[in-house]
Amino acid sequence: MTNRPLQAVPGAAHATAAGCPFALRGLDLHLHSTFSDGLLTPQELCALAARAGVSHVALCDHDTAGGLPSMRHAAREQGLTLIPGVEISTGAGGRMHVLCYGAQVESPEMKAFLASMAQERVERAERMLDNLAQEGVTVPPPRREALLAMPSVGRAHIARELLAMGVVHTMQQAFDRYLLEGRPAYVPRRQLPTAQAVERLRRMRVLPVLAHPMRAGLEPSALYALVQSLCECGLMGLEVYHPSASVRAARELYGLARQQSLLVTGGSDFHGDPGGTARIGRLPSGWISRENDLAALQSALSNL
Repeated sequence: MTNRPLQAVPGAAHATAAGCPFALRGLDLHLHSTFSDGLLTPQELCALAARAGVSHVALCDHDTAGGLPSMRHAAREQGLTLIPGVEISTGAGGRMHVLCYGAQVESPEMKAFLASMAQERVERAERMLDNLAQEGVTVPPPRREALLAMPSVGRAHIARELLAMGVVHTMQQAFDRYLLEGRPAYVPRRQLPTAQAVERLRRMRVLPVLAHPMRAGLEPSALYALVQSLCECGLMGLEVYHPSASVRAARELYGLARQQSLLVTGGSDFHGDPGGTARIGRLPSGWISRENDLAALQSALSNL
């Protein structure tokens, strides 16, 4: 693998430490902060990334770019390169996620798009809390108000509240009992079909990447057909290296990405929950082309 310098990313904060300013130590292009459902602030994320030997990061909070200014400042302080990002929910029930990369995720048009999604999140959370009350689990009014005021409020916030109330013993138990599809408090998302979302993102000059494809739970032929159809709508990348993908699955996803001429990305999807298995910079093994893949991503961002 060649050690050529990596290209600059529009809107990114770049490392300025001694040596090559874009030297790749490690990368994690899928992180979450307190601006959505993560438990760490952007400052804490960047400090942890630096300690983990990661040099390139992307904050991809759910349906909001609100944490990017803080993340950009923190990345500069830690000598990291930040690629601006957002993760949006699409499709039936919001179960299909798309990572959006590039400086345009902070554009007025994108902010308006995300604001509409944030409002839908609040309305959904209200209905889930009402459903919990019908099951005899009432979140006290002050805590309910605080939950609904949280940025990008979602099921993880409610699960943590149930854990704090002693209603459940673990986050997973909160989901299993109340919050998963088919359980008493579940409310589906109202979202654009994934194909329409990808088309709209491309018109906004945002680079769309299909997040954690293995979580879709599709047979290989169905996943291939999905990716092929999204490519026709403007999909530009596939998140090949994610904790949901085994080494074998990552290898197959890599082949699919290459076959469809898609960019290859990877990230830990780190939220910071105690007991969680995700760790910053820890991805499925075998990503031997990560430097070239990152350079290709940066080149594509510069040409949006």
